[in-house]
Order: sequence, then structure tokens, then C-alpha cells
Amino acid sequence: MSYIIRLYKTVSILSAKIIMIMGLFVGWGLVFEGNACAQGQPLLYTVPFKAGDSGYLIFRIPAIWAAPNKPLMAFAEGRVSKRKAMGNIDIVLRRSLDLGQTWEPLQVVADFGDDFCGNPCVVQDPTNSRLWLSFTRSPGAATEEQIVERKNDPTTVWITYSDDDGSTWSKPLDLSSTCRKSSWGWYGTGPGLGLFVGTAQKGRLIIPAYHTDGGVYRTHCLLSDDHGATWRLSDIAAENTSEPQVVVMPDQSLVMNARTIAGKGEQRTLVVSRDRGQTWKPVKDFNLLLDNHCQGCMYRSYRSGTMDEYDLIFTQPASRNRVGVTAWLSADEGKTWPFAQTLWRGPSAYTAMIRTHDGQICNLIECGKKDPYEQIAFVKYSQEWLRIRKAP
Repeated sequence: MSYIIRLYKTVSILSAKIIMIMGLFVGWGLVFEGNACAQGQPLLYTVPFKAGDSGYLIFRIPAIWAAPNKPLMAFAEGRVSKRKAMGNIDIVLRRSLDLGQTWEPLQVVADFGDDFCGNPCVVQDPTNSRLWLSFTRSPGAATEEQIVERKNDPTTVWITYSDDDGSTWSKPLDLSSTCRKSSWGWYGTGPGLGLFVGTAQKGRLIIPAYHTDGGVYRTHCLLSDDHGATWRLSDIAAENTSEPQVVVMPDQSLVMNARTIAGKGEQRTLVVSRDRGQTWKPVKDFNLLLDNHCQGCMYRSYRSGTMDEYDLIFTQPASRNRVGVTAWLSADEGKTWPFAQTLWRGPSAYTAMIRTHDGQICNLIECGKKDPYEQIAFVKYSQEWLRIRKAP
């Protein structure tokens, strides 16, 4: 009988501890969703944007920013009444002061009434901590196809900035006079991250972008050599491409990873610049990744405890029906991609990525149980966790 009593007490204590831990998770807003896949490590999972919240039908096209001792920022398009890229669409932001465990209330960064504001791309100037956010504006009544065919007014390119870590934003400035050619139709910045390269005296802000001209999609960059006072265009980066991301390599060259337009190739398009983004040429010695007809995000991240060893990480759905967002890792400058982990098993699409100062990789993922656009989820994991599983 005494043994049974001791066993009962032990079980009761363990049960109480489990309940207490679960209570902490609920209090922190942590959810371990069945569709969020974690092999060897539970993922921190929260939802900054959920369809139907704050008067928006859905949220799409994520971008993310983080800096040491600064709020983590999640950007997206807030689509008011239509799922497509048309109609009343705003650029919205939610900030986190605890590295993604909880999120401040939604704020609107850019709203042009019934027009479409989209494709957020963010970059910070480390010399003055000013945070720049580029986006584009299209007539709300026009579809992308109509703008590509020049049957409606073209898309224009805009920028705003914050000097107080995203609490407030400047009045948006139209950059179209210097960063858009008259023959261009559709236009997109990023989406995702820009770059700062160089020094305080000779630094350059770089925002990857794309446009259409004569119905053909092409990538390019927006460049500023005076800390954002003026902006100009780079040369064309690649034909039949859109939604680019750019990373800095060890030799200070820039590699652009772009989505290949459907029907124009089966692999991602990669080009390299050796003059800080002004001109671009095809990449050599880089294992081209499959293109699953969706935006993909490539990010360069230093390994924990080092400042001269790094990995490249690429996230994209594992199939062309937009299911199973996966993170692939390359430890040899993109020559091979031997490691992979699934971040979301179910329907999923666009992603954004950054490393926070605690050494964790953070992704925003469009995902859901039945539809890729039910929410934009925040997933956080260690870089080392990606090395556990060999890529299929």
C-alpha cells in the first residue's frame, strides 16, 4: 500500500509539472501545430498574421527584419477584400519585443486607399540605423496581367523609412522618376530583404526588384550610394525572372537567386555581381536549385560561435502545388545542398528569413491546413538543427 501511495504522489507531481509547463506555453502564445514539422527540435511557432484579423481578408507576401537589441518586425500585404494582387491592399507591420513569442498590435505602414500597395522589401543602414522599406503601388482596379499588357496604368515604386525601430514611418516617397523606366508595366520590390555593402564612407544600399517590359519579366536592383538620399537603377540582372533575393559571398561578390518564370526553365536563376550590384553575369560553380514556380528565399548565416564560417539557407515549397515549405542548407558556398528540414508539412507558399541575435533562424511562412494563405506563421529554429537530416 505504501508503494502505491508513493507512486500516486510521484505521478501527481509529474502531472502538475506538465500542466505548469503547458500553461507557460499558452501564456507565451506558443503553439506546436501538427503541420509544423520538427525532427529533433520543437519549433517555436506563433502567428503574427491570420486571415480575417484586423479587417483583412488575407495576408500575403511576408518580409522580416531583426537587429541586436531591436524589435523583431514582421511585414506583409494586408489584402482587404480580394485574394489576388489587386484592390485595396496595405503594407502592414507587427513588431515583437521578445523574439517572436508575442506580437504587438498590427499597424499600417502604407495605405493608398483603394490602390494596391505590395511587395515589401526592408533594409537597414547600419551607419545611422535608419530602416528603409520599399514597396510598389498599382491601380486597385487593375490585375497584374492587365498592367503587364499595359492595358492599365503601370506600377510605381515607393519608399518610406523609420528612425525609431518601426514605431513611426515617414511619408512615402515616389521613386519612379529615377527607379522606373517609362516602358515598364508591372513592378515588384523584393519581396524580403535588401542589403547594405561597403563602409560608412562608401556604403551602398541595395534593394532587389523586378519589372516587366514588353511582357517580359526581368530582375534588377535599386541602388543608393548616399544613405538613401537618392536612388537609381542597376543594369538588368536576368531575363524571365522575378522576386529576387541577394546575398553577399565571402569574396564580397553578390549572388542573386531569382524565381524563373514558368515555362522558361526548371531551375532557379542565379546571377553574380562583382561591382556591388551594378552589373550581373551568370553564376559559375553554384549548384542551381529546382524552381517550384514560387517565390524562394536565400539567406547567408554565420555558424554559431564563428564570424568567418557560414551556411547558405534556402526556403521554398518542396513541390509545385505549394505544399511542404522546406529549408535546404549548403555548407560549401552553394556547390551542394545536402541537408534539409521540412518547416511546414501542409499547404504553404512564400517565405521570408533572417537570423536573430540569439543565433536562431527565423522564418515567416504563408501556410495553412487547407490553404496556403490561411495565415503567415513565424517559425524559429537553430541552424544546427538543419544539419540533422540529409536532403532527399
